Amino acid sequence: MKRVLLILLALALLGVVTAVSVVGLGLYNVSARSGHLPGVSWALHTTFRNSVRLRASAPDDMPDLSDPELIALGAGHYATACAPCHAEPGKRPTATMRAMQPQPPAIREAVTDWNPAELHWIIDNGVKMSGMPGWPTGGRGDEVWAVVAYLETVRRNASPPLPTPKRDRNADAAEAGYCRTCHGSISRHVPRLDIQQPEYLTKALQDYLKGERPSGIMQQAVSRVPPEAIPGLARYFATVPLSGAKTTGAPVAGKELASRGTRKVPACIACHGPGAPLAQPPAPALAGQDRAFLETQLRLWRDGIRQGSARMSAAARALTDHDIRLLSEWYASLEAGSGNAE
Repeated sequence: MKRVLLILLALALLGVVTAVSVVGLGLYNVSARSGHLPGVSWALHTTFRNSVRLRASAPDDMPDLSDPELIALGAGHYATACAPCHAEPGKRPTATMRAMQPQPPAIREAVTDWNPAELHWIIDNGVKMSGMPGWPTGGRGDEVWAVVAYLETVRRNASPPLPTPKRDRNADAAEAGYCRTCHGSISRHVPRLDIQQPEYLTKALQDYLKGERPSGIMQQAVSRVPPEAIPGLARYFATVPLSGAKTTGAPVAGKELASRGTRKVPACIACHGPGAPLAQPPAPALAGQDRAFLETQLRLWRDGIRQGSARMSAAARALTDHDIRLLSEWYASLEAGSGNAE
């Protein structure tokens, strides 16, 4: 027994010396040209697949992945955040991407063996030592579904063309063509901007740029816009009229809930209108806003993912999913720019 223990101790010491030599002396060649040692790629890929399948479970809140507006939103994000590595469907990645180790697979190959829940986990969390990043901000799994919806169309060989923005001739908003690939062409899940004041839009864009407002889609988008262009974009989109979808037959309960306040927390309409007697810029107007967008934002405030306003956090903290639906339906049903709550 003593001899066995000595052998085990010697092997352990040998392992420590080998590890110190590899790490401390740089003996392991990390060059992407040389690739991994035999068996290492298999071990890493097998670990990756099993790890994802262990952790990715079908959630209860999976949206309708056939929603064309959700697909369009995912396509817009994919075009700038994912296509540089995985290429457009049917096209090869660039020579630079093919030189990576491991090489990012072309997108049709990448989605073949994963179900929607697994794709969601991969996009949300990323993959260590592969170059695959996680979602730019935590707590926004709702946004990730837009990319999954687009990837499901890729799997079916039915993906829509990726947006190709055109540079706007307006010198004050030259980047507007890029922004319009979502704001102006997608009617749901994306906020209407024409109902807001330029000051509010400027602050929102700056908050996204600084990472103070959580949205992986918007943080990616605003990172492609020169910071000095933000005020011009805000002025431009605050004045471009858009046709917003209206929700008819909104429940009266939504109006009653929006008009209800306490000594510590004012009613919704006091700050956000219609009327908004307590509103101070940059409080956003909500009348005529997209219902799905409102629901998402209220959940983010309630769940503590979106922060930055103690008043909004307090107002949303006690809202149920039913309350959120009523409020969102009522505000979405109102005429944009309406001056009172009637």
